[in-house]
Amino acid sequence: MSLRAIPSVLIAGLLGGLLIGTLMPAMAIADEPIASSSFVGAENPLSENGAWAAITSLAPSGTRFQKNNGAYPDRLTGTDDHAGARTTAVVPADHYSEIVVGHVGSINDNVGPSVRVQASGPSIDSQYVWYASLTGGFNILYRIDANGTTFTSPSILLTSPVVDGDRLRLIARGLVIYGIKNGVRDFIYNTGYDATKYSTGATGILAHAAGAVTDAMIASWSTGAAPVASGTWTSSTFAGTENPLDEGDRWYPLPGYTGFKKAGGAVIGRDSAHNASGVWSIAPPAKQYSEVTLGAVASGGGGPMVRIDRSGTGQTGWLLFLYADAPSASGIYKVSSGGVFTGVQLFTPTIVSGDKWRLTADGNTLEVFRNGVSQFMYTTDGSYPTGDVGIHAYTPAFTFTGWEGGDTAGGQSTNPPTAPSNLTAAAASSSQINLAWTASSGAVTSYLVERCQEPGCSNFAQVGTSPSAAFMDTGLSASKSYTYRVQASGPGGLSAYSNAASATTQAPPPPTAPSNLTAAAASSSQINLTWTASSGAVTSYLVERCQEPGCSNFAQVGTSPSAAFMDTGLSASKSYTYRVQASGPGGLSAYSNTASATTQAPPPPTAPSNLTAAAASSSQINLTWTASSGAVTSYLVERCQEPGCSNFAQVGTSPSAAFMDTGLSASKSYSYRVQASGPGGLSAYSNTASATTANFTDVTAPILSLPGNIITTATSFLGAIVTFKVTATDNVDPSPTVRCSPPSGSIFRIGITTVTCTATDHAGNVGSGSFLVTVLRL
Repeated sequence: MSLRAIPSVLIAGLLGGLLIGTLMPAMAIADEPIASSSFVGAENPLSENGAWAAITSLAPSGTRFQKNNGAYPDRLTGTDDHAGARTTAVVPADHYSEIVVGHVGSINDNVGPSVRVQASGPSIDSQYVWYASLTGGFNILYRIDANGTTFTSPSILLTSPVVDGDRLRLIARGLVIYGIKNGVRDFIYNTGYDATKYSTGATGILAHAAGAVTDAMIASWSTGAAPVASGTWTSSTFAGTENPLDEGDRWYPLPGYTGFKKAGGAVIGRDSAHNASGVWSIAPPAKQYSEVTLGAVASGGGGPMVRIDRSGTGQTGWLLFLYADAPSASGIYKVSSGGVFTGVQLFTPTIVSGDKWRLTADGNTLEVFRNGVSQFMYTTDGSYPTGDVGIHAYTPAFTFTGWEGGDTAGGQSTNPPTAPSNLTAAAASSSQINLAWTASSGAVTSYLVERCQEPGCSNFAQVGTSPSAAFMDTGLSASKSYTYRVQASGPGGLSAYSNAASATTQAPPPPTAPSNLTAAAASSSQINLTWTASSGAVTSYLVERCQEPGCSNFAQVGTSPSAAFMDTGLSASKSYTYRVQASGPGGLSAYSNTASATTQAPPPPTAPSNLTAAAASSSQINLTWTASSGAVTSYLVERCQEPGCSNFAQVGTSPSAAFMDTGLSASKSYSYRVQASGPGGLSAYSNTASATTANFTDVTAPILSLPGNIITTATSFLGAIVTFKVTATDNVDPSPTVRCSPPSGSIFRIGITTVTCTATDHAGNVGSGSFLVTVLRL
């Protein structure tokens, strides 16, 4: 809507958008944490002696946080299931929740801090959460509206992506929710116009894992009070680059606006129409002023504001509006909720870049100054007797190069404080370094603490603030070197930096010994181990084993990331003894107690099946069967004669599923059964199978195998003892009877002797033959 058409009323729309902070460090937090955790040790679900309560509305499948040297979900579930937990510690209504990102594995994994978590009532589990992921993932500030069972998640605005190690601090301060990433304001949002908002609650954490539970890991967490106003006057030259405008947590946007950014030594509105921000780093008195130094003024408009209600659900306050596009529409405007600007006293100024325009408020009297010269006064209707000072700009074309405001007496000092000196850093533990320094001279509001990692580093980033000359930096990594510098902030601006000081965190202590080790046989080849997890940082557990009770020759057989292990591939009916040791960044723990178990005896094999018997001849039957399952040493073959017989007797064994039974009688029926034998004992019997040997009359005589004629020399006057070998084969009888006359080994006299041999089979068939034995004289 044109300002020229309705000069007395300016209507501002409700605007939102992407807020990504990239530049100047923010003055984030002043006090020490109320509660914190580096999630050392193992625990499922996360409890830490009752310090955490589960957020169930966002976990319909029952997902919870677990702790294992980091906090992450205990399972993989659907897209609507999250691990959520809130602190049970008492936190003020204005507070922060801060995490260090442990690991985000993909664009489908998220971690984040939560504020204003509703711990009871119909809106239980409702909250604001900074839902963070990699580039291309979901990076959004959400408001979660829950009821203990279900939830909806209206998105508020987009945030910047994160990487492992980023420090994310989500702050709830009055109606404003904003985020600090690695000491830099990333986004800020005023909930004033929202129909649903949460003004109190607890703090917590949220995570969603898509591929592996450790792909959504939070390394550490802390919570404490949000910043509060200090002092009554401040100023800015808008040096540097910030988007959104922050300046050490000085500025906040009014409801419905996204505020300002800094560039080129000027502050510039971020929205295409109206922009308005207040100052909450100070608490200006009722008698106050706001003064701007004009930058670009070719078009658009804007000016100083006074008596802004930072807790109002809509815009409030008094504005001196200088309108370059229509100077006659300039004047004092009453700013009201609903985006309404009502002109109460207009005038036609000359608007020149570099001029200073001031609006003062004293009781019900407003006064306008240009370059220190009063222009006019206005008596209000009594609205807005107190509040914050700030600025307003209509379109990004109207900018400011300087601003000051607050107490009309001005700042306590126009000079910045001196640099802090004698900075020292000392490691207090494996995760904490304590800083101390000599306080600055001059007016100091707070000290800004910056840190970088490793000696000689230069990429400092703000990690906190302190109201005094000391600071404890927590949540650090063990055995790491960190370098610090400190800067004092006061009404006169920022001091020079202190000297740099470095310290290396202590190595973590080794974990405690695992305890309550138990061993239980699960089968003939497996023993399951469980134990109570060690305290301290644990990377893995080392499992050692030796055989037989009382053994001492332990050897490592595996590792486990958790307090359980399955030892497989063992021998049956054997005793094994175990002990466990925890390994972590601090070294190896002592050993656990020892525990023993004996593997179960193996089960007997199953019964052979599908036994078949087939006659191969009149004296042989061949058997085959389906092999047994399980461990088999051999098969025992039993036989009885005639159909229906039951007097089975073992006639042989076989290493495989087949057997040939020979030497049988012709035309006879034989029945068989088979049993498998193994380490686990004997199986049940197979089915019974029968067969009858072939029926025929044996009329074929055996065939003799004779030596050739034998010639030898006498060994005495009687002759010589002569031995020989005669064998016979038969088509039926496997061993026909062989006889020779004279027999082998007889004394053969000098001369020629005929040896006659016969072979007789079971059917009486006789085969015969002969050969000559010649004994020569000596």
